[in-house]
Amino acid sequence: MNIVIVGAGVVGYSLAEHLGGQGHHISIIDSNARLCEEISGKLDVITVAGHGSSPRSLEEAGIAGADMIIAVTPNDDTNLVACNFAKQYGVPKRIARVRSSEYTDMQEKIGLSALGVTDVIEPEKEIVRSILQYIELPGVTESANFQLENVYLRGYRIRGDMPLAGRTLAEINDLSGRAPILVVLIIRGGRSILPTGAERVLEGDEIIAIMPSESLPAFRKLINQPEDKLKKIIISGDTLTAIHLANAVKTLAERVVLVDPDPEHAKFAASKLDGVEVMEGSCTSTELLQEIHIQNTPVFIAAANDTEDNLMACVLAKAEGAREVIAVSSSERHMELFRQLGLDHVLNPRKITAQTIIANILKVPIGAMLRFRNVDIEVTRFVAERNSRVLNKPLSQLVDVFQRSIIIGSVFREDTVIIPSGETVIREDDVVLVLYRPKLVNQVQKLFRSRTLAALQPARKEKRAV
Repeated sequence: MNIVIVGAGVVGYSLAEHLGGQGHHISIIDSNARLCEEISGKLDVITVAGHGSSPRSLEEAGIAGADMIIAVTPNDDTNLVACNFAKQYGVPKRIARVRSSEYTDMQEKIGLSALGVTDVIEPEKEIVRSILQYIELPGVTESANFQLENVYLRGYRIRGDMPLAGRTLAEINDLSGRAPILVVLIIRGGRSILPTGAERVLEGDEIIAIMPSESLPAFRKLINQPEDKLKKIIISGDTLTAIHLANAVKTLAERVVLVDPDPEHAKFAASKLDGVEVMEGSCTSTELLQEIHIQNTPVFIAAANDTEDNLMACVLAKAEGAREVIAVSSSERHMELFRQLGLDHVLNPRKITAQTIIANILKVPIGAMLRFRNVDIEVTRFVAERNSRVLNKPLSQLVDVFQRSIIIGSVFREDTVIIPSGETVIREDDVVLVLYRPKLVNQVQKLFRSRTLAALQPARKEKRAV
């Protein structure tokens, strides 16, 4: 496809890198000429130094022959105008990143489709969705949702009081009853194990499980985590994300407190939020954290505009006794250091936005969708192509091919989610979620790629000779 990307920031660059790697022809427009020059030296793409709302710049980027435009600048107006011009050029797919709720909250009166937008991405709502995954199941170590939120991946550390402690995977399968839950990875002593049904889950292990969204209540029972309301959630922030988040967590906690460092924004937040305590102040102050009784608070989330303040607030909150802390950060610098200082989760909204566009709207393979923190395992979605090696055989017959280094986590067939067993058969065009060791990426790709007739013929001749 010919794809025009408007905006060369973290989101635009990530999209260009992934889509260019899939063989698509990419053009990027950005007003920063120096940034365009840097990208030209790193990626095989066309760059245009100009404005995405300029017809001249769009022409130079090849809008007339484009199959898709993705407008992801920080400016909503630029993104909407770019999509509007693209519509007039006949571009069929037009994606806009829109941050202001002024556009999206009035869909009954103002339709963005009339402006030329076919798909809307709201970064604030995407980061809220990601944070909710960690709040809904306190103590979760890894979390990701796939296939339009229909499939959950959750990580959890095993305690002795959990029903699945000491059980084999086959026994856990029996315990879960009709709720399909597949344990796809065990992390034990820093070592990753891709398990078989006979593997036993031990106290102290961290497990990674994949399940349909409706199996989450059954998983809660297995890990002895009842669906009780949290006593309190404290959010720090002067952003739209903080407001969306405070509104979203009201049903999950008995008390929600929003601490806003900007006096004017605090007034605005208070006018928008019912059932949420809003106060002015900075959570980078130890005195304020003590004043709001941060000690033993189940969840503290820092979602301010200033990344450094978010990280510092989380470090201080953890030191003052908050049980779980989550920071929103637009930077990837020193992440491992902050985790060692006690931060439980650090989420990058720009990366989440890029991944949402690729996984849920474009629905193309994107390389590693998820890399676990301290082990050599990646999760990637593959499409089973015609004549590929994995087709039309029960998975139990592919054990030698997988060599305990590749695990099938789930299979998506049209609108159906399949949590696999040994009897599961992969069919052509199935979308398959695969866990594997990174060194085997080429081998995994070959398993799902179509084998040409030329490649098949030598194998047949060799077989006849035998």
